[in-house]
Amino acid sequence: MNMATFVSSTAPDVSISLNESVRRHVLRHFNSEIVGSKFMFECPELLLQTIVDDFPDAIRNSSFNEYGSKTVSIVFPFNIGNCNIISLDKVTDDELSTLRVVKRGETKVRCIHSQRTIPTKECQLILDEHNNVITIYPGELAPPLPASPDIHDEYWDNHVFIEPIKK
Repeated sequence: MNMATFVSSTAPDVSISLNESVRRHVLRHFNSEIVGSKFMFECPELLLQTIVDDFPDAIRNSSFNEYGSKTVSIVFPFNIGNCNIISLDKVTDDELSTLRVVKRGETKVRCIHSQRTIPTKECQLILDEHNNVITIYPGELAPPLPASPDIHDEYWDNHVFIEPIKK
């Protein structure tokens, strides 16, 4: 399998790797055609190189979570994308009236239509024990999506995706 490795220019002992399968998965955060949060970076490679160069200690000091992976939460000094996930208690009645279930990759998710964008400086990088990227997305830390919106999940029961209204 094709693997790209990103070595920090500021801390050469820090690196992360991205395989082609995971790259295809994370492209949904760069592609405006798929519902979800979006990065303002041109491509995953540029984002990952920026992270290892500017935040090597965040990677070096990451620890394992309850899923057996490492979560690296990074806050950039500037907006890096839009978090297109919103808590239901912040949704207007008009937005709630557009609530529907849509297919997002292999899963189905609840989403609303809105003209709102929620800029974010936050980024979540999930790594395995060998610092291979599992996923990366802009915004706050969120648990993995359940296979269906019918499956109870504390977080996803109270949050929905924003599908931007095309202007």
